[in-house]
Amino acid sequence: MLRSSRSCPESKPVRTAVVGTAGHVDHGKSTLVHTLTGIDPDRLEEEKRRGMTIDLGFAHMDLPSGVRVGFVDVPGHERLIRNMLAGAAGFDAVLLVVASDEGVMPQTREHVDILRFLRIPTGVVALTKRDLVDEEWLELVREDVRGFLQGTFLETAPMVAVSAKTGEGLADLVAALDRVVAEGSPRPAEGPVRLPVDRSFQVAGFGTVVTGTLWSGRIRPDDTLEVLPAGRTVRVRGIQSYGEPVSEVRAGQRVALNLLGVSRDEVERGDVVVTPGAFEPATTLDVRLRLLPHTPPLRHGDRVRLYLGTAEAIGRAFLLEEAVLAPGGTGFAHIRLERPITAAFGDPFVVRRFSPLLTWGGGEVLRVNPSRPRRRDPVVLMHLRTLESRDPEGVLLLAVEASGTEGSSVADLVRRTGMAAGHIQELLAQARAKGTLWEVRDRWVHESVLHRVEEEVVQALAAYHRGRPWRRGMPHGEWLTLIRRLGGAAWELVAERVASRIVGEEGFVRLPDHRPTLTPDQARAVEELRSWIGRCGLEGPSRAEVEQALGVHAEVAVQFLLDAGEAVELRGLLYHGKSVERAVQVVSEALRTHAALTVAAVRDLLGTSRKYVLPLLEYLDTVGITRRQGELRVAGPKLVRGAS
Repeated sequence: MLRSSRSCPESKPVRTAVVGTAGHVDHGKSTLVHTLTGIDPDRLEEEKRRGMTIDLGFAHMDLPSGVRVGFVDVPGHERLIRNMLAGAAGFDAVLLVVASDEGVMPQTREHVDILRFLRIPTGVVALTKRDLVDEEWLELVREDVRGFLQGTFLETAPMVAVSAKTGEGLADLVAALDRVVAEGSPRPAEGPVRLPVDRSFQVAGFGTVVTGTLWSGRIRPDDTLEVLPAGRTVRVRGIQSYGEPVSEVRAGQRVALNLLGVSRDEVERGDVVVTPGAFEPATTLDVRLRLLPHTPPLRHGDRVRLYLGTAEAIGRAFLLEEAVLAPGGTGFAHIRLERPITAAFGDPFVVRRFSPLLTWGGGEVLRVNPSRPRRRDPVVLMHLRTLESRDPEGVLLLAVEASGTEGSSVADLVRRTGMAAGHIQELLAQARAKGTLWEVRDRWVHESVLHRVEEEVVQALAAYHRGRPWRRGMPHGEWLTLIRRLGGAAWELVAERVASRIVGEEGFVRLPDHRPTLTPDQARAVEELRSWIGRCGLEGPSRAEVEQALGVHAEVAVQFLLDAGEAVELRGLLYHGKSVERAVQVVSEALRTHAALTVAAVRDLLGTSRKYVLPLLEYLDTVGITRRQGELRVAGPKLVRGAS
C-alpha cells in the first residue's frame, strides 16, 4: 500500500539505476530477475498461469557497490512489443537474456534493434539455462551471440552464462551488472520533472497512483505538477521508490506517485507527469529517421506507429528529401500525429509499420510542433542539420530564431533545447556580446528576426504611401498599431531601430522621400473644398454635403485638408481650421473673466448657432480648454495652466 511520505525523514541520496530485460519469449527473463532479487516481477494472475510476461514487471536489488537497481522486466512475445517499448524507454542499461539451448531468436533481434534506436548506452548479456547444455554447445551459442552483437552497443558487453535453477554464474552476473552500472552517468536531477507513466491504478484510501522511471528532475511531497498531454494540474500526496516511502525522488529512480487532482480514468500509460509549463504536447515532429536494413522501404506519407517514452501514437511520415526512404537508409521527415504526445528536442523514438506490425526503424526528435515544411527546402534542411549536430550555440540560436518576435525566455529554451539553464545563460551572454541576440524584458530575440521585422515595417509604411499618396504620412496611432502588430514582444526595440529611417512630424510618420501628391482632379477638389470651408468658418458643410458636391474626390479632399490642419472635423461637420483656433481664443479669454459660461453665452460670443457650438464645446472639453459642469462650461486643466 502506498503510504504518505510527509513524515518520512529526509532521505539520503542513493545512487540508482534502471536495468531492463530484453530477449525472446521463454528465454528466462522473469525467472532470472526473480532469482536475483527475490521478487516475482510477474504480477498478473494470467502471467503466473501462462508462465510468460504479458505486461511490464518490476523488481529491485542493491548491488555490492551500494547502487540500487530497479529491474523492468519486459515481455518477449512479438505480439507484446508495444508493452516492451513502454518499459524500454527508461533503461540506463539492459540485461539481454539469451537461452543457451536456443541462441539468438527473432525477438532477440527485434529487441536489440529497438534498444539501439532508444540509445540505451550499455548492458550485460546473460546466457540463461546453462544447466541444459554442455560446454561445447555453450561455446557455439556464445560465438553466435557475439557475432550477432557485432557493431551494436553490446559488442563488448560482459557475457555471463547462468542457471537460475542451480545458481551457477549468478555471482558473476551481479558483479558484471555492478561494473556496467557504475560506469554510467546519472540522469539530470536539476532539470524539470519528466516522468513518463507506465502504470496507473487506484489504491483504496489513497486514490490515483502512477508509476514510471523519472527521466529528469526531482519530486517532493506537495509539489504541484502537470499531467500531459491533457494539461491537468495535480499535487503529489505521497511518494514511494522501490516499495519504500521517501521524502524525495531524483532522476534515474523508479517512482510511484500518489496524485491529487486527477482520477484513475484521467491518467494512463503514455501520459507524462512534468513541471508545469516545462514541456508541451506535440502533434507534429521534425525528425531524423533511420530504417533497419531488413525492412520494406518507407514512402512519403506512409502511416506509422510512433513510440516515444511510454506513449504510442499513429501518424503519417512525410519525407523531406526524397520520396522513398530505402531499407537501411536515413533521412529527415515530418511526422503528423493523430493524437498528441509529449516530446522534446533530442528524444529518441521507434517507429513500427502500421500494418503488418514490425519494427521499421527509429530516430530522434529535432523540432516539436513545427508547421509542415516543403520538401527539399534548403533552409529547413540546413536548420535540421544544425539541430542534428547538437552544436549548443547553433541549437540555441535556432530555438530563439524560431520563437520570432515573441522571443524566448530561459525556461522556454530549457524546454526546446534540453540544455541546462546555467549553460543556456552563458550562451545567451556570449550571443548578446556578438550582437546576435537581443534581450527584451527577460525574453531573447534573434537579430535576424529584428532585421526582418524592421524591413517589414518600412515596407508597410512605403505601401501606405503608395496607397494614399495624398496623405502627409501614416497617423501616429496607426503607426504604433503597426509596430506592435509586427514587432510583437520586441515592438519597442523595433521602433527604436526604425526611428533613424523615418520622419515623425505633427502626429504623422513618413519615409524621408515622401511628399503628399495629388492628381489634377484631386487638386481641383481640394481647392474647391478649401474655398468652401474658408467662406463658412464655424458653419462648415457636413461630410454628406461634401460627398454630394465633390463625388469620388470628396474623401481625398477632406483628408488632405484635415492632415494639413486647414480643416477640423467635429461630429461629421467640417470647420475651418483658423476659425476653430479663433474660437478657442475667444472662449479662453471669456473664461478668464467669467467663472462659467452657458451654451447660449458661447453661441453669442462666436456668433453662430447651437448646431455648431455643441460639437465645438465637446472638442474644447476633450483638449482640456473647458470642463463641463452640469449645463455650464468652466475652465479646463489646460486653460488653468495658461495653455490656450
